[in-house]
Amino acid sequence: MNKSNDIITALASPYGKSAVAVIRISGDGCKKKIEKHLERELKNGELRYNTFKASGFTEHLMAVFFKNPHSYTGEDTVELYPHGNTAICDGIIKTLTDDGIRLAERGEFTKRAFLNGKIDLMKCEALADIIDAQTTEQLVYGNARFDGQFKALETTEAELNKALSTVEAVLHYGDELEGEDIDNTIINDVFDSIDVAAERLEKEISAFDGGKIINDGFKIAIIGEPNVGKSTLLNALTESDRAIVTEIAGTTRDTIDGEYVYNGKKFVVIDTAGLNENTDDEVEKIGIERAKAAAKAADAVLYVVTKENKSSIPPEIDGISAVIINKCDDINDVGIDHKAAEYEGKLMISAKSGKNITALKQKLYDLCPKEHGALCNHRQFACAVKCYESLTAAKNERGKAECLEIVAALLYDAYSAITSLHGENADEKVISSVFQRFCVGK
Repeated sequence: MNKSNDIITALASPYGKSAVAVIRISGDGCKKKIEKHLERELKNGELRYNTFKASGFTEHLMAVFFKNPHSYTGEDTVELYPHGNTAICDGIIKTLTDDGIRLAERGEFTKRAFLNGKIDLMKCEALADIIDAQTTEQLVYGNARFDGQFKALETTEAELNKALSTVEAVLHYGDELEGEDIDNTIINDVFDSIDVAAERLEKEISAFDGGKIINDGFKIAIIGEPNVGKSTLLNALTESDRAIVTEIAGTTRDTIDGEYVYNGKKFVVIDTAGLNENTDDEVEKIGIERAKAAAKAADAVLYVVTKENKSSIPPEIDGISAVIINKCDDINDVGIDHKAAEYEGKLMISAKSGKNITALKQKLYDLCPKEHGALCNHRQFACAVKCYESLTAAKNERGKAECLEIVAALLYDAYSAITSLHGENADEKVISSVFQRFCVGK
C-alpha cells in the first residue's frame, strides 16, 4: 500500500511538559485540512497567532505554513506551536487523526525530504548523528558532513563520471576518431581520471576509522588475569560504579561497558572476565572467550597486571596497546604526563585511589586516530570499498587488448557504488534502516 501521498502528523518536540511544543503536519492538502480547525487563514511563510479548535477545547497557539517545495519535506507543511502540555498536544493530534490525517512513522518526515530530493542519504545519516551527538566533536563532525565540507567523494564522483562518459564516447563513436594518437590520448585521459579517483577514494577509506570512532567512540577493552583490578579500572575511567567490585576472583563473568568523554572525545570502556586458563567452570570459560573477542573488536587493548604479579601476556592476545601495572598505591600522581607514569614501558596506576588515571586517559587519547573524512559508518564504507575495488580492477586492464569494454563495465560498477553513497538506487531495506534511527517527529 502506497502511503507516500498520505498527510502525516507527529509531535516534533519531546513528549511532556514544556513552555512550547511543536506539532508537524506534512502532505499535499494539509493546509486546507488544518484550516478547518483554525480561526485564521494560514499565510505562506508567516508565523501567526491563531486558535485551534480541538475536540472539547480550544488552544491559543502560533501556526505557520510552508508551501512546497520550500519546506523541510519538500511537500506542503504546517507547523503548530501550542503550549507544551500533554493533554493539549494529545488532543490536537487526536483531532487531526480523526479528520483522516495519519500518524507519522519513525523518521518519515526526513524520509520524505530524501524521496523529494531535498536531502541525500549521507546527509540524512549526518542529521541522525547530529541528533544523537553526545560531544561537541560529534556535533562539529556531523554538521561538517551535513554541510558538504568533505569534497573528496564529490570530486571522485565527478572524475568517474568524466571517465565513464569518455569511454562511452570512444566505444560508440570510435570510428570517427582521427588517428591512433588521438585514440591513445583519450585512453590515457580515462586512466588518469581513474588514477585520480582511486587515490582520493583510498585516502577516504584509510580515514574511515577516524570518522567511525568520532561517532561510536574509541573502544577500549580491559583484559588480564582475575582479580588484577579490571572492574575497578572501568569504574575509575568512567567515574561510576558500573562494574561490581569484590575481592573474589572471577566476579566478572561477562563483558560490561561504560563511557566517558575526555578532551571532547567519546570513549567506550569494556570490562572483561579474567583470563583464567586453568578453570573448569563452563560459565567462566564462556566469559574468557568473550573477553578475547572483545579484545579483537576493540580499538585499543589494555592488559592489566599488578606489582605483585607482572605475568607475561598470553600469546593469543594480539594488539596490546598498553600494559597497565595496577595497585601501585604508593605512587605520586603525575597528571596528564603518561610518559612520567611509565616504568619499563608499563604505565603505573592505582585504579582504587585514582592515581594516574588522568595520565592513562591522555595516553588513550593520544592513541586515537585524528584524521577523518566523510565516511563514518559501515554502509558508507562498504560502498566506498566496492567502488575502489572496481577502480583497481579497471587500472589493471591498462595496456591490454580490447580493454575498453571491460573498463566500461568496471566503471559502471564503480559509479553505481559511489552514487549509492548518496542513496541513488538504494533498496528499501537500506533506506528504512537509515530512517529507523530517527524519532517519530523527525
